[in-house]
Amino acid sequence: MSQCCGKVPSPDDAKDIRRSIEGHQSKYQGELGEQAVSEFVTNELDLNAEFFDQKRHGFDGVFRNGLGKLVLVESKLTQASGLSSLGQTRHGREGSVEWVEHVATLMTDPTSTLWSPDNAKIGEEILSVGPENVDFLVVHINPETLVTDVTKLR
Repeated sequence: MSQCCGKVPSPDDAKDIRRSIEGHQSKYQGELGEQAVSEFVTNELDLNAEFFDQKRHGFDGVFRNGLGKLVLVESKLTQASGLSSLGQTRHGREGSVEWVEHVATLMTDPTSTLWSPDNAKIGEEILSVGPENVDFLVVHINPETLVTDVTKLR
């Protein structure tokens, strides 16, 4: 076993290292999934990417369909099915009307970390048409089989 600085890693050291790697792996996997989903919805669903400042705990993707209507996209790169991998938040499950409204409200609040001028425009549009009237897709890619499933929540 190799040693660093003459110290043999303890079991706690090994756990800390494993947690650190898993945290980065999850972030990398999420970014990879979002990129793959963006390419998929652009090429296969004929959606056009809408520029916005993607932030953590917000929408994974914002697109427009051929009629110019907003389409929000949640990306999932997991072995679990797309809908079962949606997270539960204090403001409802990801993709729920309540959650979309909460995120859109934060996007319009200059004191929020989700705010930017571009995000504010999108948030205002969502709130003006009503979050229940904005299309929301969950696009799930199985990382082992690369099978892609699309579920329209509304």
